[in-house]
Amino acid sequence: MVDDLNDLEELADRAQELDGENQVPLVELFNPNFMREYTDFESLEEFFEESPWTVESQEDLDEIPDDPFNKYVNEYTVFSDQDEMMGEAGEEWTADQLGL
Repeated sequence: MVDDLNDLEELADRAQELDGENQVPLVELFNPNFMREYTDFESLEEFFEESPWTVESQEDLDEIPDDPFNKYVNEYTVFSDQDEMMGEAGEEWTADQLGL
């Protein structure tokens, strides 16, 4: 019982640390395990290398038009668009940070 209470307190502490907005590097969010499970690629780097765009910075990524990028995501991942992919990655990252 005491261990369960300690586990709950630890989970609450971790959740408090994550409260609010978090800046998570894309390579951490889209780690190799995530990429292998949900995409046709081994890594985020490979995902971008095989794309028709040169992505070497966040600015490069921001300049890609949504429609072509969503089509690429739909074709080479299990997701229908980039928002769905980002949502799943965020959920998995949060669960991992909480130790779930």
